[in-house]
Amino acid sequence: AGIQFGDIIVEFKGQPITNAHDLIVKVAGTPVVESAALVYLREVGGNLERRTANVTLGERPVNLNPRDENSVLGKSKAGTSGATPGGNLRLGITLAELTPQIIAAGNLAGVRGLFVKEIDPNGIVADIRQPNGGPALVDGDVITRINRMPVTTLAEFARIVDNLKPGDPVVLNIVRYDRRGERLVQRLAQFTYQ
Repeated sequence: AGIQFGDIIVEFKGQPITNAHDLIVKVAGTPVVESAALVYLREVGGNLERRTANVTLGERPVNLNPRDENSVLGKSKAGTSGATPGGNLRLGITLAELTPQIIAAGNLAGVRGLFVKEIDPNGIVADIRQPNGGPALVDGDVITRINRMPVTTLAEFARIVDNLKPGDPVVLNIVRYDRRGERLVQRLAQFTYQ
């Protein structure tokens, strides 16, 4: 249907989508082979363009590997307030700016973002799971964007997080190597800030 990584689905069959689970429920409640209008937003030149696509629903393949899914919706829990250099205690992430040493060690040439050094098991991010049950964010990942804003410095990341209010949605764009360690893949981690 032309949907791409990073697009934001806002309507399905004329009904607004409130979160990832809402979309799943609406799609699951639609008969196979039925056509449905899908409205989504795509970032073009720093602006969001509203686009529409018509899709025909099909059966979900039985051999679908849940590790290949990009969308993650997880529960969050309250974290500690305050931040330290390189870390955000609210989210439970210790970050580092990419240095030549980190880029060389992680084979991250051409990647721009913040390196995930450590995940605090008591932070919000620790509770976010992939569809297969694994953690959505792990040590060694690189966060390239938060809520559509590119981040390459700790100050940029902290500024965005400091402006979050409880109940705000958070979307992290993540780059990591696939399971075989052969190529970089993009992932999304979505959660509600608490």
